[in-house]
Amino acid sequence: MDRQKQSLRWVKTWQKAAVALQKLKAEELRSKDYYEKKRKVLDEMLQYACDTGKVRLSSGLVEQQRLFMKMKQPKTQDKGGQS
Repeated sequence: MDRQKQSLRWVKTWQKAAVALQKLKAEELRSKDYYEKKRKVLDEMLQYACDTGKVRLSSGLVEQQRLFMKMKQPKTQDKGGQS
């Protein structure tokens, strides 16, 4: 089988798999006990975030804007006249 045919076959296989996986995920989410089953994992993730998170005094937007302005400014030449 040449490479192009093999690639096309893989594409079709993954397209079929995507449809099957979407159906499976939808069924899983509709399950009555889905959130009860996942509660422990969610609690552990939230607890980890609380335990290891760092306090930030800002959202970082001010720093981001400072960097954008720095990038926007034209580069200045050195005292020797070379850039």
